[in-house]
Amino acid sequence: MKINLKRGRLIGVLFVAMMLVGMDAFAQRIRVQGHITNPQGKSVPNVNVLNPVNDERIEMSDEDGRYSVLVEKNGSLKFTCVGYEDKTVKVAGKQILDVVLKDAVIELDEVTITSKVKDKVIPEPTDIEIKGNYFHLKTRVPVPKEMFNSHRRLVLQPSIYDVTLKKRLLMRPVVFDGGTYNTTQKRMYDYDLDKDPLHEYIQVKTTSSRKRDIIAYHDSIYIEYLQHDYRADVHLAMENYRNIIYRDSFSIARGTVNPLRFLEYKFSAFNLTDEKYLPKPVMQLRDTKGEVNLTFLVGKADLDDKNPHNQLELNRLNEELRAIETNPDASLKSFHITGVASPDGSYERNLQLAQLRTNKALERILSQLDPETRKLLEVKADAAVASWKEVAELLKKDAKPEIAKEVEDLIKQYESVPYRLNNVLKSKPFYKEISATYLPKLRKVQYTYGYSIFRLLTDDEIRGLYNTNPKELTRFEYYRMITMAKTPDEREKYCREALELYDNFTYAANELAVSNIQKDAPDSRILEPFVSKSAPVELLSNQAIALLHEGKYTKADSVLTLVPEGVVSEDLQAIVQALAGYYKDAFEKVAATSPFNEVVMLLAMKRNEEAWEKISAMNVTTAREYYVKAIVANRLEKVGDAIMSIEKALELDPSLLETARVDGDIIDLLPEEQKLK
Repeated sequence: MKINLKRGRLIGVLFVAMMLVGMDAFAQRIRVQGHITNPQGKSVPNVNVLNPVNDERIEMSDEDGRYSVLVEKNGSLKFTCVGYEDKTVKVAGKQILDVVLKDAVIELDEVTITSKVKDKVIPEPTDIEIKGNYFHLKTRVPVPKEMFNSHRRLVLQPSIYDVTLKKRLLMRPVVFDGGTYNTTQKRMYDYDLDKDPLHEYIQVKTTSSRKRDIIAYHDSIYIEYLQHDYRADVHLAMENYRNIIYRDSFSIARGTVNPLRFLEYKFSAFNLTDEKYLPKPVMQLRDTKGEVNLTFLVGKADLDDKNPHNQLELNRLNEELRAIETNPDASLKSFHITGVASPDGSYERNLQLAQLRTNKALERILSQLDPETRKLLEVKADAAVASWKEVAELLKKDAKPEIAKEVEDLIKQYESVPYRLNNVLKSKPFYKEISATYLPKLRKVQYTYGYSIFRLLTDDEIRGLYNTNPKELTRFEYYRMITMAKTPDEREKYCREALELYDNFTYAANELAVSNIQKDAPDSRILEPFVSKSAPVELLSNQAIALLHEGKYTKADSVLTLVPEGVVSEDLQAIVQALAGYYKDAFEKVAATSPFNEVVMLLAMKRNEEAWEKISAMNVTTAREYYVKAIVANRLEKVGDAIMSIEKALELDPSLLETARVDGDIIDLLPEEQKLK
């Protein structure tokens, strides 16, 4: 009994383990990828890949009809798309699962519409033509009589799909109403057509005898990024009073027809020439100091009037103070005077003498100033006694090192009893020379006066201020920094900083734009705030160059319309006009720039025969020339020449393959493997 129990438990454990293994195997997820096509083998984009258990979408096929999902190894996938029958496929452990979707069968008034081309609403293939920044789409949509009657509405919604950004731009829709349907709509809305959001696009069918109607479509849309890859799609829907009874989608164009992408031009940047756009000098308030030295008689508080140096110093001081006082841009702030006595004799007496000298000199100087100036003046007076060390320094300067050394030795010897030093020095034979020559130099009054003055800073002062506090620089001082820049990078740095501090700094903005154009990296955002009818011609020209570089041709043309006729560069004007779509106005001037540009212009104007004559006469050697020759040949259905030319172009410059993949003039010449990205 005991043994049977254990055996039973063991069997139970094994059974549970097997169940868990089985469940894990069942729940194992794998990566499944595949290609979805129609019966004709063409890729089907935008197919919904669903979990058939709950119809939850887990993926959508890309523009090439490819998908990639994680799914249970033993699960299933459901594929649905407008215009096709739903299809459910078991995974069965397969990691590559390609699917073919059948065209949906639609019943209309006892007429079965199958996948036959003649019984479908199919827009005609076309090209996306570029003029300036506008994409022009032209197509015709035949509507079979069997599919349409008086009780129906057909809605066509063309769009441009930016493959690069995966973004769709809707164009003007077309609404084609049967007569009875339109009348019924009016009655339903109580004759208020404004309630129908599509009313402004409605066309009412007026014919009944024709086998089919043809809807002609032509519209344009503004596109910013011309270098992207684009596709033109048309989405169709047909409805009756209650339901949408037919839907379909078509890609009618891939790539853009734009031969002007190869137009050759190069423009130099324009510096401002009108001085009115240069910032005016601005004076800044700066503190400045001046000094005056006066000497006195031995033991006296009076100036030594016999000393010519004193008179020169007093005259200079009077002139400087008078100049400050009478200058409206200057203001005398402080006057600091220090009287100094020589070290011979008693220190206390010498200090008292120095104070007397200070007072006498101060009274003499200040008496010459205006009373109002003296009221606002900060005056400070000090007294001091020179030291014997200063005497030693004067001796060294006069190349008398022996005497200086002896004086320094005595200073050290009597450091603790300085009052005896004077007597010892007086006993020395060199004292007479010291007393006559050097001590008078130490009996003086020193003046230091401070004043503020508005003045222009020197370039060195501007650099110094920039290094300490650049935000204090005026517009003019930043202008000086820009002109003093030693490298293009340094110049650009100053321009950007100046614009951060002064928003409307026209000179700095234009110089920054010039710098970017010279680096072949124009940026239209720099000058955009400055564009106006009153802006300088150079600035508007630089903005046009930047917009050309960015592919914003229509905006470039708008900028140049602000310039008076005949002022802007003729070549720049012509290139902008051509790229903006005004071919006739620009042709002669652009054609004159080079034979290659003439061919490109002829292609833009669809004068293909003339373009072939011109390029056949050229000595074609470059990749771009071979590429353009391929365009001309392809348009004229000279297939052999077209293929040979595009192969030669790609051989010389493989990077042109990226252009060919989005070029409506060339894409059909590429093998399938080259079309795939």
